[in-house]
Amino acid sequence: MEPSRRGFLRSSVGFGGVIAAVLARKTPGLGETNTEGGTDAQAPVTQNARSRQVIINADDFGMSAEIDRGILDAHDRGVVTSASLMVDEPDAEAAVEQARQRPGLSLGIHVAFDRRGQWFVDIGNLAAVQRELDHQLGRFVRLTGRTPTHIDSHHHVHRSFNVARLFLEVGERYGVPVRGFSEVFYIGQFYGQLEFRKTDLSLITVETFTSILRSLRPGVTEVSCHPGHLEMRPDAFYNREREVELQVLTDRRVKAAIADARLHRISYLDYPRFASRPGRGLLAGCPPAPTALRR
Repeated sequence: MEPSRRGFLRSSVGFGGVIAAVLARKTPGLGETNTEGGTDAQAPVTQNARSRQVIINADDFGMSAEIDRGILDAHDRGVVTSASLMVDEPDAEAAVEQARQRPGLSLGIHVAFDRRGQWFVDIGNLAAVQRELDHQLGRFVRLTGRTPTHIDSHHHVHRSFNVARLFLEVGERYGVPVRGFSEVFYIGQFYGQLEFRKTDLSLITVETFTSILRSLRPGVTEVSCHPGHLEMRPDAFYNREREVELQVLTDRRVKAAIADARLHRISYLDYPRFASRPGRGLLAGCPPAPTALRR
């Protein structure tokens, strides 16, 4: 699929029978407030009209061991509080095992309809999209034993005009925020390729990231990122950029900027505390993101 279409696509769909079965029993930790793992949510937070919470979410968890090590480093030593899992990628099972050792790292799903740029689902075929989304959501539950804390997708396919309603129905039904369509304001501009395959490291500096943080408005904001260690494979088109992102996300100046700006760093596990309608999908009918923010 050509890059221009990839930039436009966004989509969504229903869970499946396996999730209903899991929901029939109590899922440990589901919807519970996080009290450890590096976020700031355990500190007293005055919830008022001016308070600001930030979720720093790493995409592509499970894609490879190198990427996963970078995401985990960015959580353990840096500011990442949340990750989105690609359930059918080679390192998905190992990634889940590592996440279990980090109770403060919330785990959502990063639904993918392509693999390393090779599209295996025709996004114009809604039945095929439905089947694949059901499959991936079911696999997420089988791998983790729980529902995801949030839903998003690779290349923002979940925001495709004709299929977004399917993701929204799932989010509303299961009380799961869907990226770009909830009370959580989404920012995706911390990314090292403003144009496809054209690297611009000036977009992923400490100064860029702290500027984003200082600009956050009251409420809950998700800032996405793509940290990782270098992959030694020819099809890794976003590669060196991941190492640069990791350096930024673990830089002491970033934590200092969060403290100076009086931001409260939380994860999606903490989010129900700040939602206006706890336990709901919190659909906000957000418009499509500007092109520069689609990553």
